[in-house]
Amino acid sequence: MTNSNSARQTIFEELVTATKILLNEGILDTFGHISARDPEDPQSFYLAQKLAPSLITADDILRFNLDGETTDNRPAYLERYIHSEIYKARPDVHCVLHSHSPAVLPYCFTDQPLRPVTHMGAFLGERVPVYEIRDKHGDETDLFGGGRDVCRDIAESLGDQAVVLMARHGVVNVGKSIREVVFRAFYTEQNAAAQTVGLQIGNIKYLSPGEIKTAGKLVGAQIDRGWDHWSQRLKEAGLA
Repeated sequence: MTNSNSARQTIFEELVTATKILLNEGILDTFGHISARDPEDPQSFYLAQKLAPSLITADDILRFNLDGETTDNRPAYLERYIHSEIYKARPDVHCVLHSHSPAVLPYCFTDQPLRPVTHMGAFLGERVPVYEIRDKHGDETDLFGGGRDVCRDIAESLGDQAVVLMARHGVVNVGKSIREVVFRAFYTEQNAAAQTVGLQIGNIKYLSPGEIKTAGKLVGAQIDRGWDHWSQRLKEAGLA
């Protein structure tokens, strides 16, 4: 196996493991998908064919260009343009996840912004942006990210941040690696759950800008520990 094929196979295996981790940790449901930019060709990315997440194997990974198109004739997710438009707008992003992370969903349909409440959520920034499809497309859409124009606007709403919410739909996490995105997805969910409880208890003291910057660097160095832990949980559950 050449180095090129080996690198590609590693990406495929990590995408499968990431999908299993996100399912096992309750972040992915029946729907949702994770992709990775091709490390040897930044104009392409890898994403599984249109399948239930629990069925995906390395053989199901397809290659797409930054227009969200593939020469493979297997079915593809309609929301693949979320991935392609973000990769197009953000050269620093090497992994994109779309999910319907349960604890985060209330922040997709209320006027309460999702904000970091502990050091583990520092990567969220001062507040998580929300893409509102009604702004350009009115109130009779299917709330889906199935077109390039909508997904281009999702990428614009994301800006330079790590997370964007889709109003009344779900969540998009991005990062520099598959492992970083899994880490961020887990702690986006945890932060949302903690914030919701905090709002019921009293007035929240959110992270300050200085804490966001400094704590983010500290926590960001712990990504592999999270991956190792969640991978071990997969083995213990017989899912690895």
